[in-house]
Amino acid sequence: MMGGIVGRLFREFAVTLSTAILVSMVVSLDHHAHMCAYLLKEAKEEKHGQNVPRSEKVSRGYWRAIAAA
Repeated sequence: MMGGIVGRLFREFAVTLSTAILVSMVVSLDHHAHMCAYLLKEAKEEKHGQNVPRSEKVSRGYWRAIAAA
């Protein structure tokens, strides 16, 4: 809506901002769902705690301590 050099600058900024928003929307709707599906797979029981995330080991130790009390 603006003319001149200032109008051109604002138009370029608007296109850049619109593109960034569209890319962000695609990432949030597509890739985050894939990442959640990958990260939230049902955990398999490992022998002797091998390849178990540290947070899971801490959680198991906490519940063992609570059960022992």
